[in-house]
Amino acid sequence: MQGADTSRLTMLQSGLWLLLAAAAGLVFFWPERTIAHVDDLFFIPWAAEVAATGNHINPLLSVQFPDLENYHLYTRFHLILSGRFLELFGVSRLSVVGYEFLCFLLTALAFSAMCLAMRLPKAALTTPLLFAPMYVVTGFRLEITACVFWVLGFFLLFWPARERDGADPAPHFSSIRTLGKLAFAFAPLASPAVFAWSLGAIIAHDVWRLFSRDLKLATLVVENAVALLLALLIFALSIDFQFREFVDQIVFHAQRSTGHGINGEALGRAAIFAVAGLVLTRFSRSAALVCLMLSLGQGLAAFLHDKVLVRNLAATMVFLVGLDAVTQKRFQKTAYVLYTLVFLVISANFLIFYVLSERAPGRDAAALDYRSDIGAQKRVFIDETMGHHYLDHQTRDAISWTWGRKFPLARAEELEELRDDEVWYLSPYTLFAYLKGHTDIAKALSDNVTYRRTPQLPCVMGRHSCRLPADGWTMLRLERDGDKVTVRDYASRREFVVPD
Repeated sequence: MQGADTSRLTMLQSGLWLLLAAAAGLVFFWPERTIAHVDDLFFIPWAAEVAATGNHINPLLSVQFPDLENYHLYTRFHLILSGRFLELFGVSRLSVVGYEFLCFLLTALAFSAMCLAMRLPKAALTTPLLFAPMYVVTGFRLEITACVFWVLGFFLLFWPARERDGADPAPHFSSIRTLGKLAFAFAPLASPAVFAWSLGAIIAHDVWRLFSRDLKLATLVVENAVALLLALLIFALSIDFQFREFVDQIVFHAQRSTGHGINGEALGRAAIFAVAGLVLTRFSRSAALVCLMLSLGQGLAAFLHDKVLVRNLAATMVFLVGLDAVTQKRFQKTAYVLYTLVFLVISANFLIFYVLSERAPGRDAAALDYRSDIGAQKRVFIDETMGHHYLDHQTRDAISWTWGRKFPLARAEELEELRDDEVWYLSPYTLFAYLKGHTDIAKALSDNVTYRRTPQLPCVMGRHSCRLPADGWTMLRLERDGDKVTVRDYASRREFVVPD
């Protein structure tokens, strides 16, 4: 009888998890509501080109990288996997968002399964709600694929210890741990920014096991060697064994980043994760180990890369496992209340935007003008909002405005950069929300363009999470006429002239 009750409870929890994941998908991944990321035109056309031709190139980056015929600007795993997805389902806003949702779903599933293995059911159940807002501000960046492998690595390392808290039940589980480390090694093949997080997780895990006398040094050496060799083989295949070209382009692309020294904020988070891990040793060895693995990863990332999705997921993972571990025997309802409150805080701006924003007019007119400009052989620059919400990612004939200046520069800053043979399609969201209206272009247009935004909390999730438009999504067309610039505002259906 007890077994039947347990089975029914498991089925109920699984059904509730699926319901929460589906709700998160409908709310945060509805194509019309999604927020185009500033890097989408860097990655989406690249993946679309892989889908269409198998070539690694992005037609929209013809200004940035005119001499490159084959891109090794990043590791390729994300572009290859997402390209195959787009090959199956076509290139459109729906398929792009579908891939983002798939990555969210797999990441949430892996972490929830890990939490169940650690006997943390509250964390497992609420994972979809707290993970979903992280992806709203990430777009189609490399990290969405990398985090699937990164979190899968955690699951595979902790699954063997499900029988006893933090201790492996049998030595034959070494093969599963090897797969876990292989998943950690795959993550940087999708996004180099995850390298520090994967390395930190592996080091912290292995040191913990050695000091706990759960594993022998020889076993760890074999696990890591096998995982590393397999990862290097897959890496070599992914770059077609073009090692010299890969190194040259990675170094070339790295010139954009001048570096900002050590990230003090990241070190602060690493310290918080470490303190959480030490406290949790009194409640759950497995939860403590998770926090320490994340702490070392965050500490290493402070010296390398500290990308938004990874650090947000890491903080959420610490919060989920930590709160569940300390409320296993008491205050369980309080835990659910705290989970809900955190979800509402980090999601408030998005939820308000989804409810209060209204669809802006003029999309058909903008798309028609775009096709007319392309047909007239003009150099047409578009921003991410234009590509996502107006062109359905059929953007091959355009140029990315965000990456429209000669490398290592990026977007234009002044109206003087608009040439006679060019047309710019820019969203007021880009100019007045993401760029905060600080550019000379935004200042020149501010007297004639009204940007209304929904009520908001502070930008708790970064610049993409606030100043969201009350009219979603509006578009401007800018074209030079001698010493004047003609601006067409599709939302208000009017034109005006701005002196250069």
